[in-house]
Parts: sequence; structure tokens; C-alpha cells
Amino acid sequence: MPPPFDEYNIRKSFDVPSPTQVVLLQELERYNKLIVRMSSSIKDLKRALKGEIGMSADLDVLGNAFFNGLLPPMWSKLAPQTEKKLVNWISHFERRFR
Repeated sequence: MPPPFDEYNIRKSFDVPSPTQVVLLQELERYNKLIVRMSSSIKDLKRALKGEIGMSADLDVLGNAFFNGLLPPMWSKLAPQTEKKLVNWISHFERRFR
């Protein structure tokens, strides 16, 4: 999982942000929320599968989505709308990060 972008320092690097830079900052904010959600949900699912924590309904849906190769609903709420399967969505996610 990629680390979240350093929004604070990126924002500080712009004196008066242009409209394009404002869109970039908004996109970084959305991307960071998605990264944090993805990381925390994967960690929680691993812990639930080990029996360290209880399996919630959200984690069950996440595990089923992984098993079926679908984009988990808890991630799709924070991501741009798509019809892609999980493997293609992850490839697109990685390309966007680069």
C-alpha cells in the first residue's frame, strides 16, 4: 500500500494555488482518504481472520469482495465510480499513484 501524500507540505509549496493546483490538492485529499481506508480495512480483515478481533459485517463484505474479485463497497464509496473488477481497479489505482 502506498503511503499517503504529504498534503500539508504540498499545500505549503504553493503560494497562491492556481485552479489546476486546487484540483490537485482536492484529488490528493480524496486519494489519501482512500489509502487510509484501504490500509485500515485490510489490517482489520487480517486480524479478524486470525481471530484477534471479531468479524464485523463490513469485514465480511470486504472478504467476500476479495474472494469474488470485486471492488469492496467500503472502498468504492471513496473512489471514482467504476465498473472495473478488483484486479483492474488495483492496476488503475497504482497507475494513478505514480
